[in-house]
Amino acid sequence: MPIFPRPGFIFFPGTRGILAAAVCAASLFMAGCETQPEFRPLTSEAPPPPTFVTVPKEETCQAAQARYALGQALDPLLLEQMRTRTGSKSARTSAAGAPLPAPADPARLNVDVDAQGRVVAARCG
Repeated sequence: MPIFPRPGFIFFPGTRGILAAAVCAASLFMAGCETQPEFRPLTSEAPPPPTFVTVPKEETCQAAQARYALGQALDPLLLEQMRTRTGSKSARTSAAGAPLPAPADPARLNVDVDAQGRVVAARCG
């Protein structure tokens, strides 16, 4: 005698409940075999927070802080104000478009002036 008496055994209304009960029982059985997670007490095993490196203020040059001087006639007082506001160690002037000498210093402010002596650009280097 075959296990399934008719070809459409699973789809008969009387057998759906039996099939559903068997699936539920198998699921509960498998869930009971699952291992429980191990709980451990909280400890201070966390890594230390990251530290941030800051560049010293005396070695920085913030050329954007010199924008207020664009278009003004350059004099020694204005050049010193620009140097102070940008936080640079030194400042030098050059004609607009002229090549700068080779030794570049990231803490130095370079101010470009036009033929009339007006500030046209300020950059670090």
